[in-house]
Amino acid sequence: MFRVDKIKSNLYGIVGLRNSFNPAYAILDADNQISRSGYYVTDSPYVKLELLKETNDFKDIDDTDLNLHLKRIQESSITNICNQVFNRFDYIDRNLLFKNANNKVSQEVLPDGFVGYKIKVSTDTNVAFKIGRVLLDFATLGDVKLLLFNTAKSTPIEEKLITITSTQQAETLDWLVDNSSDTYKGDYYLGYVKTGITPIPYKREYSNSSEMSYISNLGIEKVIVLDHSTETLFDLDLCEGLNEDIGINPDITVYEDFTDLITQNELLFARAIQLDMTIAILGEYSNSLRSSGTQRNAEQLAVRILAEIEGQGGGDALTITGLRPQLLGEISQIGVEINKLRTGYFNNSIRSFTLT
Repeated sequence: MFRVDKIKSNLYGIVGLRNSFNPAYAILDADNQISRSGYYVTDSPYVKLELLKETNDFKDIDDTDLNLHLKRIQESSITNICNQVFNRFDYIDRNLLFKNANNKVSQEVLPDGFVGYKIKVSTDTNVAFKIGRVLLDFATLGDVKLLLFNTAKSTPIEEKLITITSTQQAETLDWLVDNSSDTYKGDYYLGYVKTGITPIPYKREYSNSSEMSYISNLGIEKVIVLDHSTETLFDLDLCEGLNEDIGINPDITVYEDFTDLITQNELLFARAIQLDMTIAILGEYSNSLRSSGTQRNAEQLAVRILAEIEGQGGGDALTITGLRPQLLGEISQIGVEINKLRTGYFNNSIRSFTLT
């Protein structure tokens, strides 16, 4: 898995286009001319800004919108290439923290302060987790401000005010914890500040209902910081173990995250992105809905453009290695290099994990 939004943002500008010598079509903004890799889509003799603009479905498209269109094409190519390279199964584990049946009869008595879970991530590089939702088991109604802290920051990295309206409800969070943000590793704390008006949770005292699930690569324990009353990170030395239940049952997925690997090795993807973006632009010529002199010229180039994309060979014809076969070969080579890099990013050996 990788964060699509961050991959597009971080890799945009890895390839670029060169402005036209024709002053009427020297329309590229500065961002679309950047190429950190040195690869330019306009190195293809068939990629011309004149054709791209004059065959656009919207005949009155202005330079600003055309630049936005080119940015989106590059972002789509970035996503396409990464999806093709990282097509392996990256799921590690998923479970509710409490999965056994509970008899909702007795109410819990909690002291005031921060109550929650300490979550310690294994030392394996690039292991990420997502808190997809929480199941809420409260005996009384009211508001609970759910907070997620990382020990690197004094303020929450995620927060959500939840109104408890029933004795059992689910709340979607989709909180991602990975290496693409400014906090990674350290310890995480998921919980809320309990006061005199906070809803009262149910006890987990039926059979084995208090037994916490083992979730691979995570160590989780209940904690309390007595009398902590603010929505900021507390003094870690004041954190103590907690026996009581807090009414929060998170649904956690653990997976391998490739976002950092991609962004730190962006040059590996540059040639493939250039090829994919070239194919996308050439495809726009042949799929244009407009009718103009320039568009008809593009139609006359259709056979040559098809040969440029798909290749040509056999018989007495000159063999041409098309863009698409080149792209497939490039993706295959990226996969080989990524497998080498993964040795340094992921540790696949079997190990035991103990929370300390």
